[in-house]
Amino acid sequence: KNVDLQSEINKLREEVETIKNDNQKYVSLERQFDDLIKEVRQLEGELADYNLALDKQRSDTKPEDIMAILYHMQAQNERQKHQLDDIFIQRKNKETEIGGIEEQIHNVNLAFEERLNELDPEQRNQYERLREENGPVSYTHLRAHETREDLVCRLLLEKK
Repeated sequence: KNVDLQSEINKLREEVETIKNDNQKYVSLERQFDDLIKEVRQLEGELADYNLALDKQRSDTKPEDIMAILYHMQAQNERQKHQLDDIFIQRKNKETEIGGIEEQIHNVNLAFEERLNELDPEQRNQYERLREENGPVSYTHLRAHETREDLVCRLLLEKK
């Protein structure tokens, strides 16, 4: 029996080693695939550029017209670049603002917990009992009574 068990263990070890080798090959091939996909996309872009140039040449488009299109596209790209930069800056500012609000909420919760811990056990039990009696407030009820500031906070949190 020991010989059979030992041979089975050896077979399993060989299978594990084969699986490890296969995984390594897979990872290597996957990286190679990603590199080839990037190269193909770049070559497709160049081919599209060459085809466009060939079409323009066949249709007797003047070089000045092509240059005008180029300048127009460059200007458009520059405008879009600035718009994206502005959006990125706005997003970073909002994230910073949200971080500050979250920090304030955390501090309020800490202060609340601290005050609860200062209560004597009887008051703490009374608080817990009242809290259980009131139960959770419905989302619809909260939305009906929310202030402008509450609405802004909620919308900021929903965007995140």
